[in-house]
Amino acid sequence: MKKDYYLCLGDDKREYFALPPQWKVSHFKEAEKREKIHSVKEMAEEALSMPVNTRPLKNLISGAKSIAIIVDDGTRPTPILEILKVLLPQVEEGGFSPQDIVIVVALGTHANMTRENLEARMGKDVVSRYRIVQHDPWQSDLVPVHVLGEEKIVKINPEVARADIKIGISSILPHPMAGYGGGPKIIMPGVSDYEYIRDHHMRLTIHPHAVAGYTRDNPFHEVCMRVARTVGLDFSINCVYNEQGEIIRIIGGSLDGAFTAAVELCFERLGAQFEEKVDITITSTYPHTHAVQFAKGLSAPTVVTKETGAILIAVPTIAPLPEEFINSFTIVKEKSHNKSFEYVMDAMSQGMLFQPDKTVEFNMAMSCIILRPAIRTILVSPMITEREASIMGLEHVSSIEEGLKVLEASYPEAKVAIFPSGGLIIPVVPWKR
Repeated sequence: MKKDYYLCLGDDKREYFALPPQWKVSHFKEAEKREKIHSVKEMAEEALSMPVNTRPLKNLISGAKSIAIIVDDGTRPTPILEILKVLLPQVEEGGFSPQDIVIVVALGTHANMTRENLEARMGKDVVSRYRIVQHDPWQSDLVPVHVLGEEKIVKINPEVARADIKIGISSILPHPMAGYGGGPKIIMPGVSDYEYIRDHHMRLTIHPHAVAGYTRDNPFHEVCMRVARTVGLDFSINCVYNEQGEIIRIIGGSLDGAFTAAVELCFERLGAQFEEKVDITITSTYPHTHAVQFAKGLSAPTVVTKETGAILIAVPTIAPLPEEFINSFTIVKEKSHNKSFEYVMDAMSQGMLFQPDKTVEFNMAMSCIILRPAIRTILVSPMITEREASIMGLEHVSSIEEGLKVLEASYPEAKVAIFPSGGLIIPVVPWKR
């Protein structure tokens, strides 16, 4: 049987498979043809010299005395090392020494990166020559900032607040709640305080307009943008990807201008039009390969699959899920007397963590699983066991082929959607908005 379809399981790693003969594919989102991809160096140089709605970077930084370069962490695919190789020389040519520059890792509430991981992400030379600050959302000297229209005061990393020029580097990816990741999110939650992040994420994740691919009337996104505008992001560098996870363009410019241009290109490349839901969706969580981040990959297939249907999803995580993450599903189930959905919704509507001793990221990942419609979902992952999947309310098989056999027995005929990279798809559907 010819294997015409595939899932992306990592950088340049695919697994091909064949479908049961009676299944009909209505969507297979992949690049129609191989395109010429320019180097990150070429794209970064263009982004700095031909920005959207602002002056070229070398002109913008003239006269400033200090620069904060804000970068995302290892949970994102942004090629920070390659971009810094272009950015830092231009900054130094503008008269800045390494002592005038600070690189801030926008962790939000994520865990610190190790020295080894920082060197892999930025280069050993950068880590040794420049001051690297990993944001701490609990630190005592965060700078209060009043955002117009917001009752709550947000507190910002002091290195960012004090810098004359603020430059952000991030990836524009479909995001289950913010519409798109990157852009303003490098500021909020990237370098913001814990309480503000917690309240924002818990309350607004459950808003009906907080969905992937949409920023208009999306309060999750709008708050992030208002904070970023108030704090100020003088130059925003945004990476845009194709269906294979390859960078097709880097767009630099003003916060609003560059983000808008990047979002438009992202939507053009990754948007998939659906008129009706399918019986079965086959996908992977790529590029969400870092621990609990895999839960983001459940978003797109959940939107397009019938509640009577099923999802077969490959989860290529690079490490096992934390045992405390798995155990927390049992804890919530026991606390809620088997009403996990209602329990989680109640806590989040009040801006509270339903697992108060765990991180915001931890709670967010759990909510992505607990608050989903009850669609049959089968995981394929060497890093997740059958027991762990069962505790999360999911099924488990050892391979894509086994999963297809299991589903064929239940669905001898089916309308099927295939997303090679589930984290790189934006379902455009009439029933979601």
